[in-house]
Amino acid sequence: MKNFEQKCLLLIAFLLGTWGSLFESVQVISICIGLLYNIKKYPQQFWANLRQYKYYLLIPVLVIFYTGVHTMFIMHSGNYSDIKPSFGIFEKLALSFLLVTVYVLSIKEFLTVRLLKQFLVCFCSGVFLFNFIMLFHVAGFNLLAQPLEAIAYLYESRFGFTKYFLGGKVYLDTEALQIYTAALICYFGGISASVNKFWAFTFFVIFVWFLSLTVTKSSILGFLCGFILFNLCFLKKISASFRRVLVIFSVLILGVGYVFRPSSFDNRWEEMKCEIQDVREGDLSGGGSITPRVVFYKICLKHIDEWGIWGLGVYTPSLSKQWYRESDNYHVMVRSHSHNSFLQYWMWLGIVGLLFVLSWFVMPIVKMIRLQQYSFLSLAIIFAFFIDCQFEVQLVVNDALPMIIFLLAMFYIHLDKFHSLEDLAESNS
Repeated sequence: MKNFEQKCLLLIAFLLGTWGSLFESVQVISICIGLLYNIKKYPQQFWANLRQYKYYLLIPVLVIFYTGVHTMFIMHSGNYSDIKPSFGIFEKLALSFLLVTVYVLSIKEFLTVRLLKQFLVCFCSGVFLFNFIMLFHVAGFNLLAQPLEAIAYLYESRFGFTKYFLGGKVYLDTEALQIYTAALICYFGGISASVNKFWAFTFFVIFVWFLSLTVTKSSILGFLCGFILFNLCFLKKISASFRRVLVIFSVLILGVGYVFRPSSFDNRWEEMKCEIQDVREGDLSGGGSITPRVVFYKICLKHIDEWGIWGLGVYTPSLSKQWYRESDNYHVMVRSHSHNSFLQYWMWLGIVGLLFVLSWFVMPIVKMIRLQQYSFLSLAIIFAFFIDCQFEVQLVVNDALPMIIFLLAMFYIHLDKFHSLEDLAESNS
C-alpha cells in the first residue's frame, strides 16, 4: 500500500481521539504495526534517530529496570507478604512510556508539517465523532424532538459520566481531557493560515460546549489555564487587528457561556463552596470532589515515611486501599488511587517515580528554551495537562495515558515541526 506509514499514523491519531480509550487493544496493535513497518521501511534512519535520542529513550528503559529491581527487593523483603501485589505499573511503563515513544521517534523520517496538520485534524475528528455519537447515546433522539429538555439532561447527568459503549469504557475525566486538547488545537487552527478559520473556530466552540457538558472542574481549569497561556504567548505575535478580533471573540464566548450557563454549574459551584467550608471546619466525612481529595492527600502524607524515598512499588494499590478504608469518607473508602497523578507515581516508585513523570513535562520546555524554538500550542497543552493531572490520575488510567505521552513525546522529538507550524500562523497574521 502506498504511503502506508502515513495512513497508519493518521489512523493512530484518530484512535487517540477517544476511540483508542474505548478499544485499547486496537490502539496498541495499530502502534505496534506502525512501528514495525517504519523500522522495516526506514531501518538506517530509525537507528540513526535512535542514537540521536538515546538519552531520551533511556529514561523509560532505566525506570523499567529500576521498577523490576525494586519489585524483586520489596517482594523478597517479606514486609508485605500478606498483601496482594499489582503489576500494572509494568504495563504502563512498557506500552505507554516506551512503546509509544519509540513509535513517535520512528515517524521522524517522514513526518512533515503538512502531515502534522493532518495528524491534528484526524485527532480532532476522532474526538468530535465520538462525542457527537455520545450526545445521542446519552440523551437519545429526544435531542431532536425535545432539544432543550435533552440538553438539560446532558448537563444534569454530566454527559452520561463514564461511557459504556460497544463493549468498551471511557472515563469522563479522560473524555474531558481529549475534548479540551481538541479545543486548543482548533483554536490554534483558527489562527493558522492553512485551514478555514470559520470552521476551526466553529469546532472550537463545539468542543468547548462538549467540555461544559462534563462539568469537570479539573479539566475545565486545565483548559482555561492552557487557553490563557496560549493567548498571552501568541497574541502578541500577531497583527493588532487580528488580535482585537480574537479578544472580542474570546470575551463573547465567555460572556455567552456565563449568561446562559446551566443550573448544574451553579449547583457545582455551591457544592464546592460547601466543601471548602467543611474542610475549614474539619468535617471531612462528606463532599464529592474537594473534600475527598483533601482526605486522599492527608492520608497519603500521613504515611509518607513508608513511601517518600523508595515508594511502595507493586504493593501501592493494595496498601493505599487499606489506608483509605480507615477514613470516614465514602468516596475515599472505595478508591485505590490518590486522585493526583504526580503523587501516585511518587507513591509507586518514590523520588525516582516523581522525577520520572515530571521529566515528560519539563523536557519539551527545556528543549524549546535551549534551541529558542517555541511552540505555544505545545506549551498550552503541556500546561493544561499539568494542571489537570494535579487533581486527576490521567497518567495512571490506561485510557488517557497513551494519548498524553504520545503528545508529550511529539512535542519533544518533533519540536521543529510544531515550531514551523506556528511560523506559518505568524506569517498569516
